[in-house]
Amino acid sequence: MQTIKRFVTILALVYLLVALLLLFIPFERLSTVGIFGVYSLAMEVNILLGFTWAGLIVVGLLLVFENLDSGLLRRTIEQQDKKINELKAQLFDAKKPLGGSVIGSGGRSTPPPPSPPAGPAPTLPPTNY
Repeated sequence: MQTIKRFVTILALVYLLVALLLLFIPFERLSTVGIFGVYSLAMEVNILLGFTWAGLIVVGLLLVFENLDSGLLRRTIEQQDKKINELKAQLFDAKKPLGGSVIGSGGRSTPPPPSPPAGPAPTLPPTNY
């Protein structure tokens, strides 16, 4: 995917370079049109129309491949995030004590702590300060 994306990007850059040479430098435009035969306005219009269609195709290819590439990257990142979360869960499960009691659970694995003896509460002498 990266090679196709690079190829289309290079194609777009070459297209822009040629378009700039033909459209904005009058000497280059006239000498290039002279190669094809007699210079005429219809030929110039056809060349400009051809460049317009070529530009439309190149920009369309750039959009398609950029969207495909970003979609694939997003999907890869989501898969990596899922894998990281799974590994974190496994690490958390490995660190959790296996014999510990859980508050509010019906089946306790350890006995509850002993309760204080039920008897009369000791009285303390009053303190007057």
